[in-house]
Amino acid sequence: MSVQVSTRVDTLTKERFDEVCGNIGISPSNALSIFIKGVINHNGIPFNVIMPTETPTKLSREDAFGCMRGRFVMAEDFNLPLDDFKEYME
Repeated sequence: MSVQVSTRVDTLTKERFDEVCGNIGISPSNALSIFIKGVINHNGIPFNVIMPTETPTKLSREDAFGCMRGRFVMAEDFNLPLDDFKEYME
């Protein structure tokens, strides 16, 4: 049995998220499922969340993908949960 999870984000954030997911070959829904499973397996957010020193007001499309560079560090075991989702990614 599955349940629906929803959240609200601004239009630009959703467009950028969809674009990144498309570029790596997964659906936004699968990306969120992978994140949720990563949170469970890591027993917390699977990367360090820190307060940015400044908030970008508008990024160019070229800067959008790397806008968080240096603001979080991925956990070493973050990719481990992906095995649980192989059937969805093929």
